[in-house]
Amino acid sequence: MTAELSAADYEQLAARGIDAREAVRQLRLLRELPAPPRLLRPCTIGDGIRRLDEAEQKRLREIWRSDGAGADAIKLVPASGAASRMFGTLLPLLDEEPFPTPAELSRRAAAGDAGARDLERLWRELPRFPFFDELAAVCAARGTPLAELRERRDGRRLLRLLLGDDGLGLASRPKGLIPFHHYRDSRSGSRTAAEEHLWEGAGSLTDEAGVARYHFTVAPEARDRFAAELADAADRLLRARGIVAEVGFSVQHPATDTLAITPDGEPFRNDDGSLLLRPGGHGALLANLAALPAHWVLLKNVDNVQPDRAHELVAHWLEVLGGLLVELTLEARLDRPLRVCGVVENRGEPGGGPFWVQRGESEPSPQIVERAEIGDEAAQAEVFSRATHFNPVQMALGLRDAVGRPFDLLRHVDERAVFIARKSHAGRDLLALERPGLWNGAMAGWNTVFVEVPAETFAPVKTVFDLLRPEHQP
Repeated sequence: MTAELSAADYEQLAARGIDAREAVRQLRLLRELPAPPRLLRPCTIGDGIRRLDEAEQKRLREIWRSDGAGADAIKLVPASGAASRMFGTLLPLLDEEPFPTPAELSRRAAAGDAGARDLERLWRELPRFPFFDELAAVCAARGTPLAELRERRDGRRLLRLLLGDDGLGLASRPKGLIPFHHYRDSRSGSRTAAEEHLWEGAGSLTDEAGVARYHFTVAPEARDRFAAELADAADRLLRARGIVAEVGFSVQHPATDTLAITPDGEPFRNDDGSLLLRPGGHGALLANLAALPAHWVLLKNVDNVQPDRAHELVAHWLEVLGGLLVELTLEARLDRPLRVCGVVENRGEPGGGPFWVQRGESEPSPQIVERAEIGDEAAQAEVFSRATHFNPVQMALGLRDAVGRPFDLLRHVDERAVFIARKSHAGRDLLALERPGLWNGAMAGWNTVFVEVPAETFAPVKTVFDLLRPEHQP
């Protein structure tokens, strides 16, 4: 099998830190996908999911405050994703020549065209978005007042100033640097998702010295922008609440990139003949997690963050999860890492959920499983459809044992739990390999505890219109 890779390929792989055996393993996985995990049943209350009463919640919060926040805790926020998907229906309009007239857009919207419909909604709801004032300032600086733009219904100009690099450039920003919430009484006017994570985390992370620690995984090209944004945000948090935010960053290592194949099963190559190497998905961040100088880690996705009024509730439940993590770690003699995962009632959000899973001859275990992992078997799809709860990616993670020795996280990855995605590059179809997901196969060998948390703690932003949900509005 190695004959299909040339000496130049091996040099390219070695430059990324990928050895030949790993490349061969990836090609084999792309061509012969391992059998999917077998879902036995959904985890439910009393059968894999804990429901904690008020007395238990209070007790666990006290444990976290006494043994957790002051004992090496960090909030980890994966934030390398781009915001372009938030504007997925609007971006194609910019390529239309000629640009549709307002009357044509109205006709298309009535006929069900998603882009036309969303542009009409954008015009209608524009003042409610947290970036409205910033957009108005850019329009004025470019010599086109926003009020005039709205009166003319100049859709192309609006989208260019909102999404393009000659305006706000929202489509090319990382999602973490998109304004999420507007504050009328704040000197900053609005907060990006990344800044909001500082304020939200301060309630459950601050130690006795008044320090709260955070870590963001970011795209390499965005690191400087994040650093500048969060330095200003940390200064605002310090002046307002006297809390020192220590913020660290890391990027996905090139050695975690993966190969792709053509639909015919050949290694996918760029026009110059080199191998196409792609980021390996969020499972590649396991190395970043393992490198954190922390005993306890609170993990949340960058787009699941709410404004000030919800911070007390979110902090309450993060401390509950963290307190249970600390209690179980100190009481049990663990030989592998532990995660305590918040789960919410299933309300139809896309994503994974908690299930009892069996893979091969291993004992059944509670796992987070995505729909894409189980294949097309009807019986398995039926089991998946019966899930009562959803994974909102609110987790408390224990990276060390009771005496502080770090676990080897790589030992507990299910290397078979990869994702194969159909993608395209330069107009050509390909099959891409994603590593076992960070909270899926990458943590398959961890001790896992699921705890029900209120749905009000979960407010993801997948499209720009999610910012208009009541939980994100002032």
